[in-house]
Amino acid sequence: MKKKIVIISVAAVLSIVVVLIIIFTQKDSFSLKINGREIGKEEFLEAAARKRYEVVSYFSEKGSGGVGEKFWEEEIGGELPYEKLTQETLGELKHFYALYGLAEEKGYVEDGSYSALLKRWEEGNRLRKEKIEKGEAVYGLSEYSLELYLEYEMDTIQKSYCNDLDNEGMEITEEERKQYYEENIAYYQREDDRILDYIKIPYGEERMDDGQVKELKSRLTSIYKKMDGKHLLADLAREETLISPYLGHADATSSELRGYSRSVGDILEYAWDLKTGESTTVIDENGSLYLIECTKRETNEPVPIEEVKDNINKTLREQRFDKIIEERAAKASVDGDIESLCIFMKQHIDK
Repeated sequence: MKKKIVIISVAAVLSIVVVLIIIFTQKDSFSLKINGREIGKEEFLEAAARKRYEVVSYFSEKGSGGVGEKFWEEEIGGELPYEKLTQETLGELKHFYALYGLAEEKGYVEDGSYSALLKRWEEGNRLRKEKIEKGEAVYGLSEYSLELYLEYEMDTIQKSYCNDLDNEGMEITEEERKQYYEENIAYYQREDDRILDYIKIPYGEERMDDGQVKELKSRLTSIYKKMDGKHLLADLAREETLISPYLGHADATSSELRGYSRSVGDILEYAWDLKTGESTTVIDENGSLYLIECTKRETNEPVPIEEVKDNINKTLREQRFDKIIEERAAKASVDGDIESLCIFMKQHIDK
């Protein structure tokens, strides 16, 4: 009888051990290949970290209350966040190996694996640190995070591909350039030229009392009422000894707009929609009084295509490069059980 009890006890213990082994094994079970490359847990979770914010934002738009304790496991709009993150992570990895596979083929990198990326990142930071210690010039950051280094290297690969016109899709015809220009003509439209006369009284800066501000505001209002096209702001302001010191003028042509934006940005903001002969009312904002008149406004032609030819070529080449990578990523082979990957993600996200 005792022997039977012992056997049953041993069997029960073994059963518990087996169950624990299965649970532990399931928790750490991970197997994934992209285009035949073995993907490690660290690489998978690093890719997940890059997509985390995007997924959180996605569910925020669906009405999630933020990342709480159970966020990743709670269904939101018919979707589970940890499953969504798993899918996005796979997409990120497919994009990574599509780009680095091309980089290997073109000789931009010798090894397009994640482990090789880590080595280049660490070596780059080591060399930068050595130069800084020797007092030598270091361009860019003194030290890169992995995410920033990856962004830098991907950008370098894109530039290398796009700058070689012998590469697929990098030759841009005149017809393609013209089509892009016409479809995006608003982007190349020059701003209108504006000639403005204005009064700006910074009473806050000059620490005027309420009585002074009231008097100046009254005089500005009087000037405003007299402005009728024949009587211009500048002429009327010169007749007022209290107002004339605050009279200003701006020939805000499209070519000089950036400079004027720095010096009289507030004036331009209030006058932006004024047409020739129009004016603002008296404005009292941010410790200043304003009265602005647009004496002339002219519409400019768009920037000629010849002046933006190189910019258009660059844009089209980058778009084509992105499309090439997208197509390669779409064809990437994924060898791994999605359900198991989702379970792995669920157990390790935010751990």
